Amino acid sequence: MRVVVDQDLCGTTGQCVLTLPGTFRQREPDGVAEVCVATVPQALHAAVRLAASQCPVAAIRVIESDAGDDERASADPAPSPAEAEQRNPGGHDGTV
Repeated sequence: MRVVVDQDLCGTTGQCVLTLPGTFRQREPDGVAEVCVATVPQALHAAVRLAASQCPVAAIRVIESDAGDDERASADPAPSPAEAEQRNPGGHDGTV
């Protein structure tokens, strides 16, 4: 399993860091989340899925497989602009 953070989408809330500080950190200058590990250990899979599900702006993507085209994301992929507008009709992306 791998995990990635869409740093353009990150709302800098730090929820992922609070949930799993050894796997996520926030950059000092701007608070944007970063992933600290290349591959997530089996023992942390459930915690990473939880962190992804708790991200208020859905910026965390969990990649279940490293098998090229067979990659499956367990978190919702980034929504299309139309889907994003339906979820958030005010257009605010959650950044502060």
